Amino acid sequence: MPFRFRSAVIGVVAIAAAATTVIAQSKPNFSGTYALVVDKSNFGPMPGPTSRTDVFDHQEPKLVVKRTIGGAEGEQAVTLTMAIDGKSHTNPTPQGDFVSVLAWDGDVLVITTSVETGGGTATIVDRMSLSADKKTLTQNRSISVAGQEIAQVMVLERK
Repeated sequence: MPFRFRSAVIGVVAIAAAATTVIAQSKPNFSGTYALVVDKSNFGPMPGPTSRTDVFDHQEPKLVVKRTIGGAEGEQAVTLTMAIDGKSHTNPTPQGDFVSVLAWDGDVLVITTSVETGGGTATIVDRMSLSADKKTLTQNRSISVAGQEIAQVMVLERK
């Protein structure tokens, strides 16, 4: 192989490796405390909470979310322990066992959760993204249950 061609190939491989490293590093770290901004959020036909605070401890691939939600029935707290590994993770909650699978879609964290309800199995797909300045977490949610689809958008700001 001529020297120039070999140098070009080595250069392309080096650039590809660097690009892969940049892509791998582009995954956001959600660690931090976020509070729901009710007036910027849209809960669709469902009543929304009056307050919500999420504390994320994100040590890739592990993700722990301590969520406190306030509403008409008072305050509820739950801790969800998961990993972004494409495997099922079960967390007991007051609404039943949440079985979640987490994966990256570019820099968006996709959490697909199933839970048994009185109306059958509900499937919840959350697409979590951080703003460029890491101050706003947006949770686009799709809920599928009993043949109905509900879309929600929750906006949380870093405290």
